[in-house]
Parts: sequence; C-alpha cells; structure tokens
Amino acid sequence: MKLTKLIVLAMTSLILIAGCSQQKKEFTYEKTNKTVDHIHGLGIKDSNLYIATHTGRMKHECKNWYATSANNHDYMGFSMTKEGFYSSGHPIEGSNLKNPLGLIKSTDNGKTLDKLAFYGESDFHYLTAGFDSNAIYVINQEPNSELKTGMYYTLDEGKTWESSKFSGIESDSIGNISAHPKKDEIIAVSTKDGLYLSKDYGNNFELITDPFMVPAVLMLDDSIIYSTLDDKGVHLFSQTLNDGTATEISIPDVSANNPILFVTANHENPEQIAIITYANDIFITKDKGENWTKIAKEGKLQ
Repeated sequence: MKLTKLIVLAMTSLILIAGCSQQKKEFTYEKTNKTVDHIHGLGIKDSNLYIATHTGRMKHECKNWYATSANNHDYMGFSMTKEGFYSSGHPIEGSNLKNPLGLIKSTDNGKTLDKLAFYGESDFHYLTAGFDSNAIYVINQEPNSELKTGMYYTLDEGKTWESSKFSGIESDSIGNISAHPKKDEIIAVSTKDGLYLSKDYGNNFELITDPFMVPAVLMLDDSIIYSTLDDKGVHLFSQTLNDGTATEISIPDVSANNPILFVTANHENPEQIAIITYANDIFITKDKGENWTKIAKEGKLQ
C-alpha cells in the first residue's frame, strides 16, 4: 500500500509538472540580441523606441534591447499612437489568426489585438494614424469586400470609410505616409519626386519641397521631419507647417547607398528622434541631431 501511494504521488507530481510546462507563457518583453531585418515601422513613446519587424516587435529602453515573448506577427503599416498602436500584416506561423490581419489595434502594448476591419481580407503596407486623433489613413493596393484600390481614411476605427481623391501627386513611387498627430484632415506623402501635403483628407496634394527623393516622413504638431536623397547625399530636414521654412538636422555619416528609410520622433519631446537606414543601421538622438547614438549596425543590436 505504501508503495502504491508513492507511485500515485509520483504520477500526480509528473502530471502537475507537465501541466505547468504547458501553460501559456505570459506576454512580456525580454532582453534580446537577435539581428533585426525587415523593419516595417517604428515609434517613440515614454522615451522608448519601438520597432515592428517581420518577426514581431522590439523596443530599446535604457540602452537595452527587448523583444516580445508572444504575438510575434509580421506587423505591416505599424503606426504608434498615444493609446497604443494600429497595424496590419500577417500572423506568425502556427497562429490561429486569419491571414492577413486586416486593420488591428492594441492598447496594452501588443498583449491583445483588436480586429477592427477587413480581418482575413487585407494587408495594408501603407497605413498611418494620428498620434492623438486616431484618424487612420491607408493606401489599399488590392480591392477587398468594401474598398477599391486607392487612399481611404476612417475616423471611427474602421466602422466607416471615406475615399480620398489622391489628386496632385505626380510620382509613381511612394516612400511613406504620415498623418498629422492632431488634425484629422492633414496627411503627408513622401515620394521619389518630393514631399506632398494634403489639408483636405487626402483629396488634393501640394508639392512642398524640391522634386528630390524623399524616402521617409513624419508629421509633428507644427512641422514635418523628412529624409532626402539627391546628388549631394543623404539629408534630414525639419520643415515648418506655417511658412514652409526647412532646417537641416545634422545626421551621422551615412552614404548615398544607405539612405534613411524610416524616421520617428517623440511627440512629447520632439528633440528625441530615431532614424533607420536601408542597411538597418539604427540611430537615436535626444537633442535633435547634436549627438547621435548608434543602437544597431546592419541589424546587429548594440
């Protein structure tokens, strides 16, 4: 009897151990040193840099890199807001989520994802949201059950959509799109032939720079930050919205073969800026370009 009881106790312990090992891992950020590639978006919140990649999201905080322990999806069109983020993309292999993700939202740093629109239908590579307004713009590249191809916007998180005429843009190649953080009606589009601005929900655009290549753009309250590539090399500018005055921001030494493809800034402290280059070099500054820190070199985290 004693031996039988011991066997039962041992079996019970094994079952409990097995049960614990099968429990779902709690969502968190964990320190990482993995190489980063296929970056699809970025943002700064609470002074921390967040990036969205082909294999999940990461953040840079207090000189350390962290990666999410779950929900490591391919986040396309990643756009951070004051409340969280909006995105699109594809689920990680083995997930029970439909592919593509459509328009999704998270307000708990990615622990849970709310399916807002076109779940299982659309993957929006071009997606932007107002940091404070939550006005969402997309460029729909493939027709779905409701939208044709073209630019659309929603002011109620995907319940209803309005089409934009997208008139005035004389370029066949788009870099990025960026919505004004507070004003629903303002959106900027970077192209290989200059930077365009619309003040009427994307219906009519005006060229606000010379016709040089503009790979990256970010709208702030009173200005637009954008990168350029021309015969003089790679540059970063801040241009005011009221009179169009452009001021160059000092950047690290990057070659014309390694242009800036992404730029973001801290909406609460615009002097904190981050840039990502074609080769996945990542730099961050706290003083609007006076001093830069390289936090990734060719995707290798530092």
